[in-house]
Amino acid sequence: MRTLKIGRDAANDIVITDSKVSRKHLQISIDNGHFTLTDLGSTNGTYVNGIKIDGAAEIFAEDIVKIGNTILDWEKLFLQEKRKKGKKWLLWLITGIIAAMTIFTVMAILLLQDKTHEKTEKIIVKMQERNGVRYIPMKINGQELDFVFDTGASSICISTLEALILYKNGMLKDEDFIGTKQFLDASGNISEGATIKLKTVQIGEKTLENVEATVIKNPKAECLFGQTVLSKFGKYTINNQNNVIIFE
Repeated sequence: MRTLKIGRDAANDIVITDSKVSRKHLQISIDNGHFTLTDLGSTNGTYVNGIKIDGAAEIFAEDIVKIGNTILDWEKLFLQEKRKKGKKWLLWLITGIIAAMTIFTVMAILLLQDKTHEKTEKIIVKMQERNGVRYIPMKINGQELDFVFDTGASSICISTLEALILYKNGMLKDEDFIGTKQFLDASGNISEGATIKLKTVQIGEKTLENVEATVIKNPKAECLFGQTVLSKFGKYTINNQNNVIIFE
């Protein structure tokens, strides 16, 4: 039997930096292919598909587990968790370097703004780069998601898994599904997906309302965000060197 412990405490296998998550919040165990979730006496409780559990409960692949403000991709965490306690110092070192680079980048951009004496207020959004792919942090109907910045994408695309999470959390309703649509996917093929209307799409302090999006028929697909939709937020520039989007 394998066990994965989750909480805010650094001694956990998975550390969640959420103030509403307890230091030792829950554990997930697998035995003969069966997953069991056990709440470890957390303050704010553990919810499976919106229902607060008491003690231990068996969970299945399609179940949505929420602790505090965090929705856990628990199956992915459990199957891919390879962290060893002896290597945690390396993770903290890398995190510190990334944080320092981010601070220096923002400071450099602010100094550049001051030198050019621009009177208009700018909004700067830092993109994250992982394995050569740039991700834009966004909020969809209030849910935080990272989107792949795909210059070839013609619209906003989300996976069926993300759509299900939004739906189960009341952030997407039946009336928001408005039909089907053909779109050009990342491989250059024309595919068909469900068309939905998103109440809000937020990047930094910029917000669009009632935006059409496409649900890709693939639960593991990346969320895509194209330049066509980005232009609707107004005038912007992309600093490729610093991986930032600057809105005028």
